[in-house]
Amino acid sequence: MFEQVSWVSDALTAGGALAAFVTAVATIFLWRVTKLLAKETTRMVEASDQPHVVATLSPNRWSLRHYDLLVDNTGNATAYDIRIVFDPPLENGEARKNDAKIPFDRISVLKPGQGLRSYLADINVLRGKSYEVTVSWRRGSKAKPRETNVYTLDMADYEGTSELGKDPTVDLARSLEKIEKSLSKLVGSTHLNVDVYTNADREKERQSILRGLDRIEDRRNAARLSQEKEQRPDKSSAPEPGS
Repeated sequence: MFEQVSWVSDALTAGGALAAFVTAVATIFLWRVTKLLAKETTRMVEASDQPHVVATLSPNRWSLRHYDLLVDNTGNATAYDIRIVFDPPLENGEARKNDAKIPFDRISVLKPGQGLRSYLADINVLRGKSYEVTVSWRRGSKAKPRETNVYTLDMADYEGTSELGKDPTVDLARSLEKIEKSLSKLVGSTHLNVDVYTNADREKERQSILRGLDRIEDRRNAARLSQEKEQRPDKSSAPEPGS
């Protein structure tokens, strides 16, 4: 009897130890899963709040032969202390001074969706070149690490491009420019020829019309008298009585 009770007690002890072990393993596993979920949640939050700055060369809307330098923040967070490096370095076109500073090598801040644009050069300066572009930025203060984006920008992407018609915005701008020039010529003139029609002119015109009507009436009266005279019998040619 005593041996049977001892066996049951040992079984219960072993079962309790096994349950404690399983609970410990489950706790450790749950801790690891919770830690992993926390890290993934943090990563997703950071990914959803991420600036992304790119620098590109794009044809100017006025001419396909001329190119603008564009810097855009395509991310959904603000980028600070932006630095842009082109290798080989960019060159100014003939429309810009040779010693003019290349724009946008350093930008203090760009909001999400914000971009900067500046004319750079014509196609003769850029044709056949391939640039390695390095763009870096911070998410905030200088204590935060810089984030870097490196990519290749090949001008061969634009070879063979053409356009059909003109940008309606450009046509509208040119039409407004012509209207402005026409108005400036009119306003800028010091002497204007102005025809003034006063009451005296109206009275003079009325008197002229009345005189014309009087002349017409006189001619009509003269014609009527002449017709009556022709129809009246001639007394000198009438036969004498008793002849």
